[in-house]
Amino acid sequence: MKTAQHTSAPPSRGREVADGAEPGVSLGLAAAVYFGLALLYFLPALLPGRHIYGTDYLVGSYFVHEFFSERFAAGELPKWLPYIYGGGPMFANPGSAFYPVRILADLFLPTSKLFPAMYVVQFGLAGLGMYLLALELGTRRWVAFIGGLAFQFTGITMSWVLAGHEGRIIVATFAPITFFFFHRGIRTGRVAPFVGAAAAIAFSLLTFQIQNSYYLLVGALIWSVFCLWHFGLFRRPAALGRTLALGLGAVAVAFLLASVNFLPFLDYVEQSPRGGEGGRGYDYSVSWSMPTAEVLAVAVPEQAGHLETYRGSNPMKLHTEYVGATVIALFALGFAFSRRNRYWWFFLGLGVFFLTVALGGNTPLYRLYYELLPGTKRFRAPSISFFMVSLSLVAMATLALESLAARWAEARAARPALRRDEPGEVPDAAKWILAGTVAAAFLLGAAAASAPGVNGAPGPGPVAFRFAVFMAATAAILWFWLRGSLGARAFVALLAGVTVLDLWIVDRKFFETVPPPDETFAADDVANFLRSQPGRDRVWVLPFPPGATYRGQAGLGNYLMRFDVDLAGGEHGNQLQRYNEFVGTSGETYVDWRNFLENPVFMDAANVRYLVAGAEFQDPRLREVHRGSALVYENLGALPRAYLVPQVVHTEREDGALELMKQPGFDPRSTAVVNADAPPQLSAGPLQGDARVVSYEPDRVVVRTRQDRDALLVLADNYYADWKARVDGREVPILRTNHTFRGVVLGPGEHDVVFTFEPADLRTGAIVYFVGMALLALYALFLLARWLRTRKGEPSHA
Repeated sequence: MKTAQHTSAPPSRGREVADGAEPGVSLGLAAAVYFGLALLYFLPALLPGRHIYGTDYLVGSYFVHEFFSERFAAGELPKWLPYIYGGGPMFANPGSAFYPVRILADLFLPTSKLFPAMYVVQFGLAGLGMYLLALELGTRRWVAFIGGLAFQFTGITMSWVLAGHEGRIIVATFAPITFFFFHRGIRTGRVAPFVGAAAAIAFSLLTFQIQNSYYLLVGALIWSVFCLWHFGLFRRPAALGRTLALGLGAVAVAFLLASVNFLPFLDYVEQSPRGGEGGRGYDYSVSWSMPTAEVLAVAVPEQAGHLETYRGSNPMKLHTEYVGATVIALFALGFAFSRRNRYWWFFLGLGVFFLTVALGGNTPLYRLYYELLPGTKRFRAPSISFFMVSLSLVAMATLALESLAARWAEARAARPALRRDEPGEVPDAAKWILAGTVAAAFLLGAAAASAPGVNGAPGPGPVAFRFAVFMAATAAILWFWLRGSLGARAFVALLAGVTVLDLWIVDRKFFETVPPPDETFAADDVANFLRSQPGRDRVWVLPFPPGATYRGQAGLGNYLMRFDVDLAGGEHGNQLQRYNEFVGTSGETYVDWRNFLENPVFMDAANVRYLVAGAEFQDPRLREVHRGSALVYENLGALPRAYLVPQVVHTEREDGALELMKQPGFDPRSTAVVNADAPPQLSAGPLQGDARVVSYEPDRVVVRTRQDRDALLVLADNYYADWKARVDGREVPILRTNHTFRGVVLGPGEHDVVFTFEPADLRTGAIVYFVGMALLALYALFLLARWLRTRKGEPSHA
């Protein structure tokens, strides 16, 4: 039975000219170019002996990905990450660990090649998605091809490579294909496009880039409402109801496919630093807003600068919003030639809306978004929504180019006597707009060239005219094409080349490689010392002064976890809020370490035995034990990872343990504070005994104890409800101890205490995820087989 269709063809007059006057760019050719260019761009990072550079990536996420890959290769579903911030569930911040492209690449590539491999796929999909969206909106194939190139290399997504923000990149590169699927589904009423939309959204959600995915969903919602109106479905209740059911079903299926991340995360939200009902306040929410003056960066990124030349109001800038001369020129032409195109006006409105979101606190409108848009209070850095502005600008530029192509084709058809090599006339509006954009480009270049440098460094100087040069080249190509002085194929080749070269030059500033991990993260003297020490003790790496020789970013990141060293801090971003409160936190920062700095009780109870520092300390509690690229001090009062205490104090207040531990005379060796409905009763008197960790794995810890009376075993690892404890094979409750750690009541004698992490929601989510992905793959194969039958002329009964 055939599915109901609303309309069977894209709403456009655009077509390839039969006599070959306009070049056709097939889907296969376009895909080959997009993925080929992406491979060429990222090839240096894929070559042997090189590793892609990323600020956040090399500081933190690389080591987590390496941990995930090792656990997955061992046949284990990674559940608990023990190395940073006292340990935490992987689903607190899984990143792109379960992203299908990453999972597949992990089967064939080392961890160091996963990111560049994913980037090749994603930026190829970015171009292909924009190509398909443009075709769906009715453009010619060669017009769609140019639009795909412009979006593939647009600055905001390409520049996120420098920080290693793969989640942001994946979501942004899925944006055009998500719009494509929703448009086609609403236009045709068929099921397959909504399945495609579900897959695109699910893949975006599986990056766990919640904020970018939120912006994508908001944009897709606005787009879908527009499409429902555009195709008149609001006047057709039956078709409207069916389409709404398919669209909402697609979103529901997407979240279902992403359940491996979100199902266990639902319980975690309120325990994370971002989980408070009111967020962390408006000032936090608008931090890292896009400064208003930097809107000019879409044309002249040198105006405010970036990286070491940044002159804006944010603390730093590791990205660019540059969209390229081709997009700017065609966007300007759109005001004259696309005024009757509903899609063009839609994307103008969408771009303006998301620009106000990106500007954040620099526009009063954001206060309205903050109060009315669900979830916004838990976000910061609204500037990352700019990828939706880039999508809108590229879409408008593509539609404007289609309008020019239609005008050009109509003019040639109206004058059949005009030879192909005989010049025609350029529309007056195009003359003035092209001349104006070139003049504006040179004026902006002059303003940027005169801007002062940073900290005595020279300003951008002549390089600021780069945009003006490319704008002039783009205008000249368009001019000669409209005059008929440039053949269609030459025009497409030149415009494509200028578009890519212009963006490539700017993007390349945000792409670097470094030596492979075994060299970049080779064990230094500090790592060798720490991993040679007996037992399993926690290490606190303090901030280093400028110019320190310790291993760069590894000092403040997750470098030491590569050597099976547990860190008191690290690089995470969504660690357990209770642990933050234990070490010391404030409203402005997740962690300020005030408790560690002000009261030795907290360091002792947290098993912080070693401090790595770049400056000398004179403290009787600390003993220097290593001097090299950094200083290592031993905290003489540190308790072991597992220890017994004879006395328990009960508190019902959420922060009661912290207050009691701050009291003068509190000694964690003799007393532990537990949060429990029914306080445990321990016999009085001195305690003789000991506790020893005999096995320590990420999801399983075995402690052997011996004591002569009732006692509380304290394991100085973070408490979470999904941890289970069994004493000599019998399950017993785990008490939240000293605000954030684990405690188990033991009777006299010898005991084996086994802690295992058993998150049922993660297991359920993983089953749903793998089954769902298998069904999605089978459906894709079914569609492919049906398409092949159609190509061969066989009837399709789907």
